[in-house]
Amino acid sequence: MIVTTDTGSAMVLLGPNGERVRVRSLARRTMLASACETFDHLRLSPGAHHVLEARPDTETVVHVLRGSALVGQVADEVDHLASDGDLLLARRGRTLHLEAGPLGAELLCLTLMAPRRSAGTRESLAGRRAERHSRP
Repeated sequence: MIVTTDTGSAMVLLGPNGERVRVRSLARRTMLASACETFDHLRLSPGAHHVLEARPDTETVVHVLRGSALVGQVADEVDHLASDGDLLLARRGRTLHLEAGPLGAELLCLTLMAPRRSAGTRESLAGRRAERHSRP
């Protein structure tokens, strides 16, 4: 088991106007025997901007613990305002742009390996289910 505390070291990123983003990694892939890539705790000062880079084989889940943040994926898509308790799911390979609201934001971010896609997966699963149901 891996236990982290609030006293664990964190990385602080400074924005151009003095905004702060505090990132504390709760777990990394090498620490877990699972599909988890990273599990991070972020604290963004008011107006701070942070980018959660994605890879083609990952998906991201963001849970807003406190405050609010504008969340966007690409320049031509509408940003979403996320606030206390909201859970956001970013599809495979989608980079997220976060901008903290006027009171800042505290977030948990979980990046996971996306399930592998194969052309016959759905058909294969459907066939196996049908086979199970047809057995005496």
